[in-house]
Amino acid sequence: MNFSSIIGHDRPVSILKRAILNNAVAHAYLFSGERGIGKRLTAYVFAAALNCQAAGPAGGCGVCSSCRKTASGTHPDVHLLSPDGAEIKIDQVRAAQSELSLKPFEGQKKVLIVESAEAMNDASQNAFLKTLEEPPGDALIILISAMPQSFLPTVRSRCQELKFQPLARPVLAEVLLEKRGLDAGDAWFAAALSRGSLGRALDMDVEKEKKDREQFLAVWEGLGGMRNDEILALAGGIAKDREGFDRILDIGIEWLRDRLIYQETGDERLLVFPGGVDQIRSEQGRFSLPKTLRDVGLLTLSRDLLERRVSAQLVAENLFLKLRRA
Repeated sequence: MNFSSIIGHDRPVSILKRAILNNAVAHAYLFSGERGIGKRLTAYVFAAALNCQAAGPAGGCGVCSSCRKTASGTHPDVHLLSPDGAEIKIDQVRAAQSELSLKPFEGQKKVLIVESAEAMNDASQNAFLKTLEEPPGDALIILISAMPQSFLPTVRSRCQELKFQPLARPVLAEVLLEKRGLDAGDAWFAAALSRGSLGRALDMDVEKEKKDREQFLAVWEGLGGMRNDEILALAGGIAKDREGFDRILDIGIEWLRDRLIYQETGDERLLVFPGGVDQIRSEQGRFSLPKTLRDVGLLTLSRDLLERRVSAQLVAENLFLKLRRA
């Protein structure tokens, strides 16, 4: 496990490698970016490089006892702090602070990796602030978050933030072809729906996503003829599965993107859903460019609201009522 195992995040990796080379490792980092994008892997690779017994240009050697323990999650100086339920509680923060105050047991650095760090409420963040302000000299803190805007300014300002960008679709599709053995069409489909996240793409149930696409199209086709009470009932049913609703929004955005691409190019090879080209052709003339762009905006806003933990039912009701009126 070393930096060469990280796909597509050249800039963050370059910064971390340079910090190690120049003996200029910060006391705290914030790794921000989409879930499943490679932040946690990078944190462990960084920890392995710092404690490796024979580190080289690529980071950890991957074979010494320190690297093997880091990779397996058993290194006594590398600790993971994860939410207990929905939150990271103050007691967890205090336990982590106590651990960081001790000298490394066998490595050079005590490393604390805080996963889903946005799960710290304000009280937990304030409790954690003192450690960020006055960290032990041999301690490293890495906060991992998909929502860095949720941190208190005092917390965020005391970390060096490294932003992990979504991976390009061709890169993801190539990895999926190699690692999952998908055919080219399914690999591109999964890459398109993954939001640039390799973890999400690798875990995706492609057949289920295809069924969800059919559900989206059925909802889309039926909205115009529904009464308000029927739309509210539909929204309530879909909103019960928050993650499923989020995936349906992704599918809808890609479906509208296909419509725009086909209207402009007429090239079905560029579509995420090539099998939907007949429906796109049949709809040409029914939907103007301004309406399609407006619908994309509604779906994108709904996805953003879900990420901010707004009520899924309220989001769904608002979205479907507005789409029906359009």
